[in-house]
Amino acid sequence: MNTHGYISVEDAREALQQVYRNDSESNLQTAILESLSDELKPIDARGRRRLNPQLVLSFLLLCALAGVFVHFSVGGHR
Repeated sequence: MNTHGYISVEDAREALQQVYRNDSESNLQTAILESLSDELKPIDARGRRRLNPQLVLSFLLLCALAGVFVHFSVGGHR
């Protein structure tokens, strides 16, 4: 069979690995960090990632609800 002008399977696999290695959406750690970061200003002045304010408020609300539940289920019998 004439293979002139075609690439081998190994070359295609290597090219795909290079493309996916450089893609930020295919890297799980980078994708999670981007989804948890602030949409408007994801990196602060020091170069660190900023958390999404809605995520922080949701976490604080969940902690408050858990505290109220624990207070009334365990500590409210006095």
